[in-house]
Amino acid sequence: MKRLILLFLMATILTSCNNNPDYAKNLATAQKLFQLHEEENLEAQLALVSEKMESITSMYGAKASGFDQYKAMLEGYHNDFDDIKYNANVWLPGTDQEGVLDGSVRTYGTWTGTNVATGKQLSLMGYWYFNFDAEGKVITQGDFFDYGGMYNAVYPKTKVFATIEIKDGKANEIMALLNSEGGLAATRAYEGCMSTEMVYNSETNTVWIVEDWASNDLFLKYIEWRQTADEYKIIEKMIPYMKGGANGLTVAHSNSNYTAY
Repeated sequence: MKRLILLFLMATILTSCNNNPDYAKNLATAQKLFQLHEEENLEAQLALVSEKMESITSMYGAKASGFDQYKAMLEGYHNDFDDIKYNANVWLPGTDQEGVLDGSVRTYGTWTGTNVATGKQLSLMGYWYFNFDAEGKVITQGDFFDYGGMYNAVYPKTKVFATIEIKDGKANEIMALLNSEGGLAATRAYEGCMSTEMVYNSETNTVWIVEDWASNDLFLKYIEWRQTADEYKIIEKMIPYMKGGANGLTVAHSNSNYTAY
């Protein structure tokens, strides 16, 4: 019986190899791509990738992007981290949607490294996959990991705090403006804004806003836009509903020593 089981396993392995002839070559390419990432050799990485590639990231709400965005992403990681290292738990053959081996490559593992700006250590577990074209270049690359958790754990943050003191009976008007297309949605879409959150306190009739910006310079650029070129004219529209007019809006920025516990 043991001999029969062994013969069956060998036959299965040989059949799988015959039905997946490009896997060994594509596996070597995927592993080389990761090795070059550790070496921060961008040009050599891009040589393994099709210019028609599709890049699918784990960022919430992100859409598939192309070669240029993939290049910028790699370059960003090279600039942001030192001592990048991938520790693979396993490399696996992939299949198409019907479960047929197609030469693609998948891997589970952990990236480690040190964020240049903060000195914090990265330990990022995730799943990455690679599909290949007829020339053996990566045509699709995607990943699944906690991008927000990684950002919060190791990246620097420029925190901005704002309060809006509202006149009695005018909270609905203020909330409608902040929730409109030109309100905090436009803030979040502005270059450099990493997040924006808002709460309303009914006891004090005050709105509190907390934002993360990539830098204070980008926040100042945003404020200039709001004050001089904002087609939505949100601040101008809020003034009649704030205590003390324009003085009802207080913004605290150029903050330092951000720490999370």
